[in-house]
Amino acid sequence: MLTKSHFLRFLECSCQLWLIKQRPDLLPEIDAALQRIFDEGNKVDVFAKNLFPNGVEISGFNETGARNTKAAIESGAKVLFQPTFGKDGLTCRCDILVKRGKGWDILEVKSSTSVHKDHIFDLAFQRICLEGAGLTIGKTFLVHINNQYVKDGEIDPHQILTSEDITKQVMDALPMARKEITKAKKTLALTEEAGLELLKSCSSPGSCEFLPLYIGEIPHETIYSIAPALPPKRLKAFLERGLIKPKQMPTDILESLGDVVLPKKSTKSVVEIDKEGIKSELGELTYPLYFLDYETSFPAIPVFDGYRPYQQMTFQYSVHILRTPKGKLEQKEYIHETFTDPAKAIADALVKDVGPVGSVIVWNQRFEASRNEELGEMVPKHAKALRSMNERMFDLMQIVMGGLYIDSRFDGSASLKKVLPVMVPELSYSDLVIQEGGTASASWAILTDPSTPKKQKEALKRDMLAYCERDTLAMVELYRKFLEAAE
Repeated sequence: MLTKSHFLRFLECSCQLWLIKQRPDLLPEIDAALQRIFDEGNKVDVFAKNLFPNGVEISGFNETGARNTKAAIESGAKVLFQPTFGKDGLTCRCDILVKRGKGWDILEVKSSTSVHKDHIFDLAFQRICLEGAGLTIGKTFLVHINNQYVKDGEIDPHQILTSEDITKQVMDALPMARKEITKAKKTLALTEEAGLELLKSCSSPGSCEFLPLYIGEIPHETIYSIAPALPPKRLKAFLERGLIKPKQMPTDILESLGDVVLPKKSTKSVVEIDKEGIKSELGELTYPLYFLDYETSFPAIPVFDGYRPYQQMTFQYSVHILRTPKGKLEQKEYIHETFTDPAKAIADALVKDVGPVGSVIVWNQRFEASRNEELGEMVPKHAKALRSMNERMFDLMQIVMGGLYIDSRFDGSASLKKVLPVMVPELSYSDLVIQEGGTASASWAILTDPSTPKKQKEALKRDMLAYCERDTLAMVELYRKFLEAAE
């Protein structure tokens, strides 16, 4: 059976559908950042049921879900949550189905803040599946987040959620959806050998989730052995994305493509330093220097008054302080440990730790400056101090972004996680339990959950503090490296 989710993956790239069926072991593990997206989506799905207090929840999946759906409709239910339908090789589970007159309206719930192209084909698939199962379908709606909504007391589901009628767009997409469904069914039926041939036509190797397939081995063949059969443009796409290593490619194939397609990478890094430019930028800084970093949470459904959907909620910071060029490095930190609005406590601690004079150094100024503006609005008594921090803020990332320090090993990125291992290899995140921001953000809900055991909270707090501290220490060491490079 072709599911709705698999159909949408097929539309992204036909290879993905076959691989999901044949080689699910090649799918990457779900990281904390992606899991947070899934979790927020699930929360919005559950919350959307408040739009219809008398709705009937349909239990079960596949055949069981379809039987329970049929029974609910026959019993006279007018609003169904998670009904399942299947017919002619298609199966789907709708979010909400509402009986209006002689037909049924389909409501698809998304945690996005607007309508996207894939949402239209999502609903087109559902309409085709349900009509094939014998239902009369009226309108199709996308229910999504209203990001202008501000929480003030109990959340009104009719205000935070927007039901957008996209029936016309869905109807217009039906002919193409039917054609693609036919193609997707054929792809599902492919043998292993035929599926391997399909991989040669991969339309998006650079964004494919099955990267192990392109940098390792697949049954009976490797990507290197089928490379000669790839069209030159497709092979070039693999090369440029680093999915095939030139040294593992036959020389004659590389020569036939021309030198222009070869990556300019080598084991020796290319470094370009604008010493005068760096001196000029860093010469504007005023001691003491405050190296500042925030950690935030941004739920789709706001949990505290005054917040909008997805608004960043600062719950932690670290600041390293260098009061004189050769002074002793100090570190201050704060983490909000209770499930309450952290704004006031964060602002109180921050204005105490960051003095009224001295440069505030960050990595990606737009993020920290925006958090300060929001904190100033929420805690007016500290608005002036927070505004002062923004006026004294210096974005260390601009040394890289502005081309003042270029190293080919950055791979064209100015990310702290890319720059630090190259410039300060002895300082990394590999020894930490939490190694990236997505995990740090997702951890706050666990830390502040009353049901989390005390020992787990203590360990999690240590890990969260260590990660944020490493971010600001990294900036200190990079600052020192930039100074050395300029001299």
